[in-house]
Amino acid sequence: MGVETGMVELKCTHKILVRHIFYVLAAIAAVLILYFSGIHCFFRFFTGIPCPSCGMTRAFLSLLKLDFYSSFYYHPLLIPALITAFIAIHMNVPAFRFNKRACTAYIWGFVAVFFAVYFFRLFTNNIP
Repeated sequence: MGVETGMVELKCTHKILVRHIFYVLAAIAAVLILYFSGIHCFFRFFTGIPCPSCGMTRAFLSLLKLDFYSSFYYHPLLIPALITAFIAIHMNVPAFRFNKRACTAYIWGFVAVFFAVYFFRLFTNNIP
């Protein structure tokens, strides 16, 4: 009985891993398509208004250079967004044993804060 359970968990973990690799490759493909098309942001291209995640790429690049001040300047919610993305992607992975109710509440709370920061930055004309 224990071997069968282990095989089922292994198959589930394999499916989740394949799905995550697909998501990462799809994100990379989308970024490359946007980069080479000259359209860096669909939202801004079609509306003329900065999108809620405007500055996130520059913030990430600054974070990679360990320039925390510039990273926070470009988008103050980069690190919480990365944490939220990790939780959203992995909350159904059995190995992590996340509390789904707590994760869902955290994600919705982050979304509310994210849009509050967006509207604050938009109305104060503080989007770089």
